[in-house]
Amino acid sequence: MKSKAIKSGKTLTAFITELLEEGSIKASGDIEILEKRLLRIEEQLNLKDNFWFDKEEDLNQAECIFSDSGAKRYGDVAKELFDFHRKEKKLSLKDAIAELSICLAHFDSQPELVFQLLMGNHELTGLEMTDAYRNGSCGMRSALSEWTNSSLEPLNEAFLNAVEVKNLV
Repeated sequence: MKSKAIKSGKTLTAFITELLEEGSIKASGDIEILEKRLLRIEEQLNLKDNFWFDKEEDLNQAECIFSDSGAKRYGDVAKELFDFHRKEKKLSLKDAIAELSICLAHFDSQPELVFQLLMGNHELTGLEMTDAYRNGSCGMRSALSEWTNSSLEPLNEAFLNAVEVKNLV
């Protein structure tokens, strides 16, 4: 898929997003191949059984510095701002995602997670927000700010409201 993306002159993320939005038969074949490869890698690394569940279980709630409800709100505000600016720029979802992917490339981010959040297909959790914060910054916020040319005050406010003050020690 990576070589197909390069040949088409797109980033891998933009190429996959386009395939997913088109829902083509070709895309589903490529996705099946990727899923099989990932499953084989997970088996080789002994990660197959409930890896994410185990990771979340190992980290107790006191280690999260953001509440789940605050993180969800932060994701919702990000989606609202994305939708507002997408409509203001008169862009299709596909074109807005493509433009934003260029901005995301400038920051340490998880593009697939960001796109799922902004398309309304995922609810951000306190743990995900904590991990992003501890890894340096929120690439989504930085990329949205660059893409919108705005300070995104509502998103900053949602960020501050998501903090679990008692867990900041």
